[in-house]
Amino acid sequence: MSRALIGILVGVLAGMLCGDLASHSAIVRDGMGEICRRGHLLAIVHGRGIYQADLDRKLRESDYLNDIERKGAAEIEQRSALNRLIAEGAAQAHAPVAQVFGQGTEREFNLLRAQFRDAQTWRAALHGSGLSPSSVRRNVEKQLRARQWIAEQIEHNLRANDDDCRRFYEAHTGDYFVPERMRASHIFLAAPPETAPETVDHKRKAIEELSVRLAGGEEFAALATANSEDEATKFNGGDLGSFSTVRMPPDFIAAVATLHPGETSQPVQTRLGFHIIRLDDTQPAYQRTFEEARTEIALVLANEARAAAIKRLMVQLGTEARFARSYQRLSR
Repeated sequence: MSRALIGILVGVLAGMLCGDLASHSAIVRDGMGEICRRGHLLAIVHGRGIYQADLDRKLRESDYLNDIERKGAAEIEQRSALNRLIAEGAAQAHAPVAQVFGQGTEREFNLLRAQFRDAQTWRAALHGSGLSPSSVRRNVEKQLRARQWIAEQIEHNLRANDDDCRRFYEAHTGDYFVPERMRASHIFLAAPPETAPETVDHKRKAIEELSVRLAGGEEFAALATANSEDEATKFNGGDLGSFSTVRMPPDFIAAVATLHPGETSQPVQTRLGFHIIRLDDTQPAYQRTFEEARTEIALVLANEARAAAIKRLMVQLGTEARFARSYQRLSR
């Protein structure tokens, strides 16, 4: 038998042996992860290996979503990301295949792709992560199945009864007090503190001229659109919408407080510049009743219950990891 043939046979037998060992030995799978450039094995969840490359990708995704650029994550962040990967892997193993429909997968895939500037950036991101469109679709489908399975596990914990809602309302009554609100419009010429004196004089004369034009019968909205320097409101006729006293500068509120609904002020100077203010409406302060706040409270309690249930479920799913590599060993 030639040496070449013997070498092939040895290679085949070695491959078969390694394949068998790999399904049972974390040490072998750890070594194979290094050979395949996936890094060290961190955990095995229902037969699926989670490698350092998976953790690095999870951390990069988190940084991207939070608009963070950095070279490395703290150990506590790495542990948290690994725990999420373990929980996701366990949930995917529990989730029935028939739960996800093609349209849902395609919609989520398209939303993911739309986050990238163009097709070239999308392809570069896939290449850099060692992914392909088909593998991304498979991962999206797995995540959707896991998400639906998780929702079914925690659904029964999310319903808040009237007694729970009422106790919450009584403990947080102040949160449902609505302060006095006003609705006003203004024509604004900017003159902040750093403005040169000659410019301040020019703006003062300009606002006085606009006040004269208003008194002569010109429409407030038209003058605001043509002259106001508040870019956020000028094209809405200067409409500031409804606001409470804490939402506006005190000197502006002091000027509004002198008006009755429908009245327009003379030119007013505040720290930001010059205004002509029209008070459109006022709404007195009032305390929302429990019945008015019931739906909102139920949503708050449901969100709190959802967060607590997901945390408990993640802890439970985390126990299904058969093997985890310590960060002390990774750093060596």
